[in-house]
Amino acid sequence: MTKPFTNKRLPLVPVLTGVLIFGTQGCQDENQASSTTNTPFRVHLLHIDDHHSHLVEEDYDLKFDSVETRVKLGGFARVAAKIKELRNSAVNPLVLHSGDALQGTLYYTLFKGDADVKLMNTVGFDAFELGNHEFDDGNAVLANFLKQANFPAIAANIDFSQSAELKGLVKPYLIKEVGGEQVGLIGIDTLKTLYSSSPGKDLKFSGEVETATKMVKELEDKGINKIILMTHYGYTQDQALAKQVGGIDVIIGGDSHTLLGDLTELGLTSKGPYPTQVTSPRGEPVCIAHAWQYSYVVGSLNVAFDDKGLVTECEGNPVLLVGDSFQQWDTNGERKPVDAKTQANIEAIIANNPNIDIVKPDPIIAQQLAGYTEQVEKLSQEVIGEAAENLLHIRIPGTHESGVELPNGSQIVPVVAEAYLWQLNSRNYDADLIIQNAGGVRIDLAKGDITIETAYTLLPFTNTLYVLEMSGAEVKQVLEDALSNYLDKGGSDGSFPYGASIRYTIEAKRPLNQRVTQLDIRDKAGKWLPLELAQMYKVGTIAFLTNGLDGYSTFAQVVEDGRGIDTYFDYAESFVNYVKEVGTLTVPEETGVTYIK
Repeated sequence: MTKPFTNKRLPLVPVLTGVLIFGTQGCQDENQASSTTNTPFRVHLLHIDDHHSHLVEEDYDLKFDSVETRVKLGGFARVAAKIKELRNSAVNPLVLHSGDALQGTLYYTLFKGDADVKLMNTVGFDAFELGNHEFDDGNAVLANFLKQANFPAIAANIDFSQSAELKGLVKPYLIKEVGGEQVGLIGIDTLKTLYSSSPGKDLKFSGEVETATKMVKELEDKGINKIILMTHYGYTQDQALAKQVGGIDVIIGGDSHTLLGDLTELGLTSKGPYPTQVTSPRGEPVCIAHAWQYSYVVGSLNVAFDDKGLVTECEGNPVLLVGDSFQQWDTNGERKPVDAKTQANIEAIIANNPNIDIVKPDPIIAQQLAGYTEQVEKLSQEVIGEAAENLLHIRIPGTHESGVELPNGSQIVPVVAEAYLWQLNSRNYDADLIIQNAGGVRIDLAKGDITIETAYTLLPFTNTLYVLEMSGAEVKQVLEDALSNYLDKGGSDGSFPYGASIRYTIEAKRPLNQRVTQLDIRDKAGKWLPLELAQMYKVGTIAFLTNGLDGYSTFAQVVEDGRGIDTYFDYAESFVNYVKEVGTLTVPEETGVTYIK
């Protein structure tokens, strides 16, 4: 039995999925809780967030019976199909998007939101909360997106009144008539938009908690007692906000790309229960739900209210959207389609797990998307710049396969790192330096035209850019970690470190953690200065390395300590943007690496 909450305090109940019954007179069983003279008002919230222009399905590894299995995950056609199915069967459905529709794939690079808004119009969202990345290319691109939208956009803590482009396109909140009742939807965007994106200087931002408090009061003064916050603020921040602002019933959030729910049997680790419950300052329940990222999940949250507008039930689950094809490793170490028996077993597991579903793509969205995909294939041949000479790639300094001696290592990885630095600092992240592993860059860059396809061949993985707050000592240790992975632990030579605005000597025969010497950092004026071990630096890198992979364990520790943020800039797209900016790439005067074998 799930215990109800009292009216004095709302404890966090360790329930990952299922029904949460909120009571006011102590514990009672679920049958008693639902046997009241008043039929509760219900609303069913179907939601996504942070799809970041990930419109097509993607390969992903899940586990079934503890066996790693490659699936086709997500895609906007599956999002649309699942939402349509649930919307048709739900009582009082509301379809919500909590921000960051834009930025992250070629579909944004090439269409600047046009593809996203067309598919979102077909889905038919009831409300869209602006995220920070909606502002990445300034007010004009966002205005073009919103003018095409058939759904309302909200953000209460941004004043658009002085913006010629955006004035009148965004509301602070909506009041929706649902099942004969009024439900308030308030939008809250993160203040980090000011330094993690490019909003126009004619926009004025207000504090998240301050604005939520003001807007809740405004709605309550209008007699509305069922209030949903749509936030692009982050999971941890949502919980803190709910504990500070009375009158909020539900928060549908985004920004932190948070997976919630019990997904351990599928090999996934979540950050908390779906929904997560906290107590408001009034001692009332608040339900919080997020739906992960990249069109992978549709959140399905059923909420019941009493006649005073208090939440009495809150239940639901995140639904992972997968196709019906599965691959596993065979005895020869090759990934192959599963046999009929394994297929049937996987399908049975999925059928008995409410957190995952085999979803046939919506045909209308699939057709719309096919048109854009065809254009992507053509436009990927677009020339974005040129290489004035060959930029060769080698992981460890030495002899390139062509016979060219590269005593200071790869010529292209430092250019890629410079691209990351430019991308981050053009978006106000104020990064001091970049560290990139050699294995993250895959090919030489040949003399001649550079196309978008070239960029995505050079950088073919799913990676985003991170910014980490690190001491100089930790910066040095990251480099030592990378070298030790290769020299001491038998790891891949792909861990060999390169960078931008950083240079160092590597003495390979020195002892562990003493190999990096003469370490310098280039300041904003272009002057090289010795690294200060006690000084704090903003270090850019890729998501792969922040997971501690390729031996970069210090990066992982910094992220675990809460000193790292994912900007969600796709690393290949960042390189594309840089090439468009500079036009011509040349061999760098120095790679930043002096290598002594």
